[in-house]
Amino acid sequence: MNTLAPLPVRPAGPLRAAATAHTALWLDCRRTTRQAADQAFAEAAEMVRDMLPPDAGDPASAHRSARGTTVVGPVHGLAAYRQLMRRLLPEATASPGRTFAVEYPLWAVDALVDARLDLIGGCEAKAMRSTAGIAGAHLLYDAWRRDVQSPQWTRAAERGATAPYLLWTTQPCAGPDRGATYAGKCLFPGTALALSPTALRTFAQHSVVTGPTAVEVTETRRVARVLGWFGIRLDTLEPCAAQAATSA
Repeated sequence: MNTLAPLPVRPAGPLRAAATAHTALWLDCRRTTRQAADQAFAEAAEMVRDMLPPDAGDPASAHRSARGTTVVGPVHGLAAYRQLMRRLLPEATASPGRTFAVEYPLWAVDALVDARLDLIGGCEAKAMRSTAGIAGAHLLYDAWRRDVQSPQWTRAAERGATAPYLLWTTQPCAGPDRGATYAGKCLFPGTALALSPTALRTFAQHSVVTGPTAVEVTETRRVARVLGWFGIRLDTLEPCAAQAATSA
């Protein structure tokens, strides 16, 4: 008789890296049907912690996840993030136990900046395409680490408030490979990462991840300086402002 108890199946490399980094994986099913979302969530139950359900006409600033987290935003730059955190402080203090996630759409930041760079043209501008989203994520994460340890949020936590965390999102229409690439570069501890079902499978099966993402302040500042030379400021980036500048 075999008395050896079967060991639990260990997750694949990228999934284990995400767990080690304390980065919660979510499913982004906002562009799918309810039936498809429920099926995908059930199939990925052992890999993901939460899900962004299909849109039901709710405004983006008050969207709830499948597990009840209030997803606020999205924010595209530091200025909007700081303004939102100031607004969330009294809300979180008044509602102990309520959880907030601040959405940062990597794909949208890249799209906004790339559109500006394409209008500018030239080899130098082309070389900076698809760098803004990840650079902005490093800036936001560095600011978030400071915020949750600030006296204001420390006092709020003592009164039972839960500090918001960052939620990195990708765009399903950008393709599973692009989503998996974003995922491999955004395993920041204490945050969450939402992927479409196909991007999650690609990430789990093909990505090579060695561990948590370290904040690269020097490289991020370099990217910000170069983009600033083109008149693009990551800290104040917003869709309306970017679109207005593009059409000007």
